[in-house]
Amino acid sequence: MKFLLFLIGTLSSLLIVGQQGTLTLHGKVENESQTLSYVDFEVYKDNEVFYKGQTMRNGSFKIDLDLGHVYNVAFSKDGYVEKSVAVISASDSTITGRYFFQMDLELFRVEQDAIDETMLPPVAKLYIIDENEGFRYDKKYVKWISNKYDDL
Repeated sequence: MKFLLFLIGTLSSLLIVGQQGTLTLHGKVENESQTLSYVDFEVYKDNEVFYKGQTMRNGSFKIDLDLGHVYNVAFSKDGYVEKSVAVISASDSTITGRYFFQMDLELFRVEQDAIDETMLPPVAKLYIIDENEGFRYDKKYVKWISNKYDDL
């Protein structure tokens, strides 16, 4: 009987874990086709700092994000405009699986005090609606935000 309870508990926990799913966000950070080394990044999960990291010497990064949350990933380096990306992985609770999304970023140089970075919205938005289609890159949002950046 104890073995049966143990088996049922183990199987149910495996099912719960199997339903969670992960998004692996990976890519490179560059400026004018030149790799930017050791760029700091912070991952905010549901508006709280979840993880802090730094890109590799070759500018690459890799971040694993659990499905079912809203993230903001902010990249910063002294002398460059901070960029952030919104990742909306909170959708229908039936979405499960392992997803991969390559996201290469371009950081722009700025002159000191040129832009108030505290007011800049995310430069891109990723979201998931259907597990068969995976994550989408919101092109309309990027076009809209590009126009806003041009106005600065």
